[in-house]
Amino acid sequence: MKIRCDFVTNSSSTSFILTAKEDIIDANLNHFKKTDKIGLVQLLTFVKDELKKTGHTTRINDEEYYFTVKKFNIGKSVFLDDSINPDEISRTDFSKLSNEELWDIINWIVVKGQSQDLYGVGATQTTDPKCDCEEDARDL
Repeated sequence: MKIRCDFVTNSSSTSFILTAKEDIIDANLNHFKKTDKIGLVQLLTFVKDELKKTGHTTRINDEEYYFTVKKFNIGKSVFLDDSINPDEISRTDFSKLSNEELWDIINWIVVKGQSQDLYGVGATQTTDPKCDCEEDARDL
């Protein structure tokens, strides 16, 4: 499924710092398990596991946080599996998707500016995207 995004470039990518605090993710996971929001449980579990496995830790005000830098495509379209309804992310079963497909969903959430849907995962853009198009809409 091709999801239109409201970004200005046709084909580009930029890096984001993804951050999370384990106890906040765990509290959200417990809540979403009780409310049968399987999609959010799977996405948060995936991000938490990836950050712990391949990310880094840092201390801020004596609290430990996980973080990683992830490059996401931010063109006008993001491709998601045809079985995914963007309006039903919280209740969609993602258990059969690959890690790459899960990152595509997280990319869609971050690119669309809906990182609050990850409840406990922060995303901060770190690089200015380079436009691969003839005319950069930001200059219009």
